[in-house]
Amino acid sequence: MIDVWDLKSYGDDVSDYIQRHRRTIALHRERALELDKLGPPIDPLTQIPTNEHYPAYMEARDGLVPILRSQCFRAFHYTRMTDGEIDRILRDGIRMTSLELLRERLENAVSDNLLPRDLAERIHSCSALRSPHEFGERQGFWTTACPIDVKDSAVEMLVAHWGGESSYFPFMGGSEDSAMLDVIRKIGRGRILEIEVPMSSTKDTGPISATRTVFDVVERSLGYKKPLALDFNSLEPLPPEAIRRVISEGERDYRGVAAGYNYATE
Repeated sequence: MIDVWDLKSYGDDVSDYIQRHRRTIALHRERALELDKLGPPIDPLTQIPTNEHYPAYMEARDGLVPILRSQCFRAFHYTRMTDGEIDRILRDGIRMTSLELLRERLENAVSDNLLPRDLAERIHSCSALRSPHEFGERQGFWTTACPIDVKDSAVEMLVAHWGGESSYFPFMGGSEDSAMLDVIRKIGRGRILEIEVPMSSTKDTGPISATRTVFDVVERSLGYKKPLALDFNSLEPLPPEAIRRVISEGERDYRGVAAGYNYATE
């Protein structure tokens, strides 16, 4: 299993490929920095200099895709769940986000006296899953390949509100409903799921995205500051054994998960 931020976790096939293309990656980055220092031309008709190493760089990235298709990556899913929901996914595995799954979770919350029936019906009828044109596509099962601390704005809302974006998102922003959000915040606990994500479950988008981040990691090893960002969207169910660990709110490692995995943001 690959920790994308850690070159030492890459298998021999990936490591050998990177080593063969390390100079191309370095030349491309050096030239990119030179061009950044030049800035845009004063005369708008003047042609902007190009990075002559870009074609070789992109060819190298494209060549890594078929190698990564057979790999598995460590990834993290940020959410808020009840203990019962955690027990179910540890027993049955991970299912894809859907209105049907949301309905099941709402029914369980009502049965457990965690959510009034009328609010459950409102969450279901207003779910972001009904309006992808407005709230964005939320199908599949999303994870991030780098551990993120729970106070980071990228995940803070996810661990604070039960049900994920398909549940709470319509009640945010301009249509904010503080009473509804207060109820959602009280259900369950924040969770970080460490998951082994096979690239085969992400179709082609996973390995294609991963190549860019892998090359960014190489650049970091060469001394260049590169932020890392890589999300995986699994498009098929994952078995229980794919869940390697669940870190729950209140546990020691919950608030400092990045340090716990030896991940530095820069």
